[in-house]
Amino acid sequence: MPEVLSQSEIDALLNAMSSGDLDAATIQEDLSGPQVKPFDFLRPSKFSKDQLRTIELLHEVFCRTVQTQLSGALRAMVDVEVVSADQLSYGEFVNSMPTPSLITIVTMEPLEGNAVIEISLPLVFSIIDRLAGGPGTQRPKPRELTEIEHALVQNVTEVLLGGFTEAWSSVIPVRLRRVGIEMNPQFAQVVAPSEMVVLITFEVRIGSATGTVSLCVPYMVLEPAMDKLTAQSYFSNLAEASSPEMREGIAAQLDGVTVPVTVELGSAELNVGDLLALAPGDVIPLSVAPGSDAVVRVGLREAFTAQPGTRGRRAAVQITSAIEDLERTFA
Repeated sequence: MPEVLSQSEIDALLNAMSSGDLDAATIQEDLSGPQVKPFDFLRPSKFSKDQLRTIELLHEVFCRTVQTQLSGALRAMVDVEVVSADQLSYGEFVNSMPTPSLITIVTMEPLEGNAVIEISLPLVFSIIDRLAGGPGTQRPKPRELTEIEHALVQNVTEVLLGGFTEAWSSVIPVRLRRVGIEMNPQFAQVVAPSEMVVLITFEVRIGSATGTVSLCVPYMVLEPAMDKLTAQSYFSNLAEASSPEMREGIAAQLDGVTVPVTVELGSAELNVGDLLALAPGDVIPLSVAPGSDAVVRVGLREAFTAQPGTRGRRAAVQITSAIEDLERTFA
């Protein structure tokens, strides 16, 4: 497709032709010749700009999911942001990784082949320090992890795999599963060095510590599903996910969830002496008048007001009203 000129470029071209600085016949002669475009055989383009943009968009969902889960696991504010989605050769990716590096080899079932997740070691040591009860100090000199450190960071890796699975499933139903761990990039040869890959890089901030997480997926793994990596397909799947049928399915699953419901008939204040002096038969007056509404709690939240009574041989309450700002208190 010919390059689209901006309005300023068009005006400059028209001014040059009107002043005689540019000859229209010369332009026509140049266009009649063969049109040659440079092509790098070492780095053939496999992913279009639309596909790279779609991959970047779907990983924004990954960022929101993972930073929430990691914040709970590490008891610290975690911020995850997509830095870029680029295509390059696998050899370039391997050469860009320092030695040692924490490299997790994963499958993307049912797609064939392996992908690679690389976490910068300074970030890994900060995570391990927090999991061990420390402030998240980063080590100045990276080294290989011990078996205990591998076990500590394993749960964090599983969180990342779950986040990647959820993000990719919005366009391609896949499940990422760990199949190996390497510390030397030269031993993580999942494809030939000349094979093109898509590299998604994330910046992770945990308190004052900062590091990167990278997901490298070879083109040969994604090739069977490349037609789904388009913006149209991505937004179409998002629309389907918010369809009435999907909402009904989610509601049906929530119908089976149990929540604790309690009724607070009233309250009273006693000092320690009166509390220790209580005996069977004593009466504790409540701070509510007869006939007043009781408070119905769902979990720890005040949800409804109700009138106590009986139904058959069982105690019961009749809901009289919903407590205002219920949606805000549950948010």
